[in-house]
Amino acid sequence: MAKSPKKSKSKLWFLVHSWLALPIWFFVLIVCFTGMLAVVSQELVWLANPDVRASKPDDNAERLTFQQVLDALHQAEPDMAVNTLSQPDGSHFALTARVTYPDGSSPMLYVNPYTGAIQGKMPDFNFEAFTRALHGWWLVPFTNGFSWGWYMVSLLGLPMLASLITGLVVYKKFWKGFFKPLRTGHGPRIFWGDLHRLAGVWSIWFIAVISITSIWFLIRAILFDNQITISSEPIVPVIAREQVPQTLDGSPAPRIDLDEAARIA
Repeated sequence: MAKSPKKSKSKLWFLVHSWLALPIWFFVLIVCFTGMLAVVSQELVWLANPDVRASKPDDNAERLTFQQVLDALHQAEPDMAVNTLSQPDGSHFALTARVTYPDGSSPMLYVNPYTGAIQGKMPDFNFEAFTRALHGWWLVPFTNGFSWGWYMVSLLGLPMLASLITGLVVYKKFWKGFFKPLRTGHGPRIFWGDLHRLAGVWSIWFIAVISITSIWFLIRAILFDNQITISSEPIVPVIAREQVPQTLDGSPAPRIDLDEAARIA
């Protein structure tokens, strides 16, 4: 007796869904695990290194403004040029300042936002950078454009998205499975099958977000390495030296302080 086309097609979708994960499951596991570490790496560094914390000198201490922090840095190190000053996500983190010393070195410093004191120097390659590099491009160096590690990681988004689509096709009326109870007492095959489907439907949003954003990173690398841009942002013109605004006595106009710049922004 010949199989119906509908049943044969469902079996094909199930076969494709099953084989999509088999060759790459270990690599996907590595990427997901390192991604989990990368997400909380900043917090792990905060726990391990007191220099990263925005420690209050006392309970009544108030945060300094950016300009006050900049003035404190210049007072502490007059020969040091401050290139950038930023606040990481979360007020419990110290400010980070990229500076340049007279010897040409450009470290990243941790600065207390309550006192403006330099608390320490960020290592050139710390745990946060390590986990993000391991997750994003498997530590493969960038030599000429994006590394092949970046392509390998971002390419995983394609089978992940295909696995999601085929899984939804195979699991008929999947929206009814969100609160479907697990069947125990019918053997391990039934139990693990129910658990797989239950975990699958609750992971739809996660797999969709991860796979789609991974594919975007793949597209981004391809566009960059082929000198193709889709940005509508105009090229910022360079102001000629003679066009720099000046005061009445001919000297360059004083720049606004950081607090005013932050207010305008």
